Amino acid sequence: MTLPESSPTSGQNLQIRFVTFNIRYATKNPVPGEKPWSERQPRLCAQLQFLTSGHDSTFLCLQEVLFSQLMDIQNALGPSWGHIGRGREDGKLQGELSPIFFRLDQWDVQDWKNYWLSETPEKPSVGWDAALKRIVTVGSFRHKATGKAVIVMSTHFDHRGQVAREESSKLILKLASEWRQTNRELDPPLVLAGDLNSTPDDRAYKTLTSGLQDASAVFPNELKYGNRHITYTSFGEPDEEPKTIDFLFVQRPPTFKLVLFGILSNKFDDGVLLSDHRPVFLDVEV
Repeated sequence: MTLPESSPTSGQNLQIRFVTFNIRYATKNPVPGEKPWSERQPRLCAQLQFLTSGHDSTFLCLQEVLFSQLMDIQNALGPSWGHIGRGREDGKLQGELSPIFFRLDQWDVQDWKNYWLSETPEKPSVGWDAALKRIVTVGSFRHKATGKAVIVMSTHFDHRGQVAREESSKLILKLASEWRQTNRELDPPLVLAGDLNSTPDDRAYKTLTSGLQDASAVFPNELKYGNRHITYTSFGEPDEEPKTIDFLFVQRPPTFKLVLFGILSNKFDDGVLLSDHRPVFLDVEV
């Protein structure tokens, strides 16, 4: 089966990999079945290095990242990598981040910003019926060698507030439109990565897909790599069930081709769950 879009017909093509991964914050009180971050960290960082090896133009969009974890991952990736993102509690270092990691030798950051998923997105705030502050990190990047541009977003929706999740989707669509309009002369593709705490049956997902495409939904099933659907496995808690809540959405010009999509494993033969989520990746050609 052919892929959903035709290949670019002119210019120098650029291969880009996007990864979304909720790494599970470094809790001091692990649930049964969850190993502490000190045990998960080297395994998880090894997986990130595997995902990025040979893919210099990768964007790693992570969620539930405390500042100490951010530094662990930055150190593991090495000095050729940089990141954008701030903590959701104070817009600095406090609370969870939804950072975007990228190769400094491949990409220039044109602009970036954190927004709160609330009625007051410019300042730290809880939105609608959410239980917690929630954020989206947005960055516009330009490839050093080819000059091609891309807009990347990383987010984590609230786990309790159904209204908050739907309104967050509306806000993200608004931000996506504004950022693409600001960069309209380059006609950049936009990729939204994140943990929506929302399945495809929920209104938040349906709202997002009114303006963005779910890469998993438009990618042929027979060409997908790894697991087919489940992205949240839990740590085996009796009140949790596996489901699909982590996504990569795209908004793209005609010269943006989907090449490969996959949902990887979060557990190997040592039995240690790297996270209660699985990493999801998308390879594209611009």
